[in-house]
Amino acid sequence: MKVLFYCLLVGITHVAIQPLRALLKNADEPFKNQLTIQAQCKKDYQVSMLHLLMDSLSRLGRYNGVLLVADEGRVVFKKAYGYSKLGDGKPFTVDTEMQLASVSKPFTAVAVLMLIEQGALHFDDDVRLYLPELPYRGITIRHLLNHTSGLPDYLNRPRVFEKYFRKKEYLTNQDLLQILAKYRIPLEFQPGKKHHYCNTGYALLPLIVERVTARSFTDFMQENIFDKIGMKSTYLYSPMRHAKMLRENESRDGILGDKGIFSTVDDMFKWDRALYTDVLISQKTLQAAFERGITLGEQKFNYGYGWRIAETDFGEKIIYHKGFWQGANPMLIRIVDCNRTIISLHHANKVNSWYMVHAINRILNNSEARCANY
Repeated sequence: MKVLFYCLLVGITHVAIQPLRALLKNADEPFKNQLTIQAQCKKDYQVSMLHLLMDSLSRLGRYNGVLLVADEGRVVFKKAYGYSKLGDGKPFTVDTEMQLASVSKPFTAVAVLMLIEQGALHFDDDVRLYLPELPYRGITIRHLLNHTSGLPDYLNRPRVFEKYFRKKEYLTNQDLLQILAKYRIPLEFQPGKKHHYCNTGYALLPLIVERVTARSFTDFMQENIFDKIGMKSTYLYSPMRHAKMLRENESRDGILGDKGIFSTVDDMFKWDRALYTDVLISQKTLQAAFERGITLGEQKFNYGYGWRIAETDFGEKIIYHKGFWQGANPMLIRIVDCNRTIISLHHANKVNSWYMVHAINRILNNSEARCANY
């Protein structure tokens, strides 16, 4: 109730905007002019304050990247700052493609949820139904989706995996599966007992998609997600494509699902808008993906199926993911209560991304009140 009251108060929800449109249609001319001025003031305030914030961060060396901000489905700000590599790189443009790092995980989750809706997979299927060579019992699709599998993390536990990766110039998801199968690296806890963020689980999900669909994960994603919603500048990493990281490429770049998608802010906005529709998966399934997970001990945690969960300073629900890989620190923030989106493809340098998110949200929330008396 607190969030809904706030959104209604400042006039930024769809519910609040509809009466305003009706008032504009039926109002007498002086009142209509006042509302028109207020609406223009709100837009101008948002743009000018966002420019002030981001230009300041850029001048301080705190932001190198591309930012898109949308409110109620309308892009209110889009601008590029700095260079795509610190040093001698090319300037960022609004069309710069960047490695999405862990912001790839929601895409992987949606691919799996598509197959679940089709009945080809089920949340509580044992993973070994599809990956029989995996040496661990009791891990389900759900465990992989919400990071409760107990699998050792191949990215965040480098000392455990380093000796198996050393001789490889280019690793694939299948290579990772074979390493787990051959060396039987122990689980870190009983599946379902804890929530512990794990890239390995999201590297196994693409293999499951491939075995169920008899298509490569790259082709499945291209045909069923990217092409379907018009993401023309989005693709999965491949050494043949010569996709460039912000740093030098390395062997683990070839493992997909937990990372590996490249995209632009415009394509990411298409993805965001598609998630408000049933084009990819139903809203019912999507809402389940946005719910907090729960362990065997009935402890809730702030991760659903491919999405992290938080709140703004105003108590609005945030569905989001951030990433960090090879110098890229992208984020997709969806403030769902007020239909607001912040997309940033930026360097992992001195930027405090949560400070930036909350500052942007305050600007948008304050714009109505600032212009109320015009």
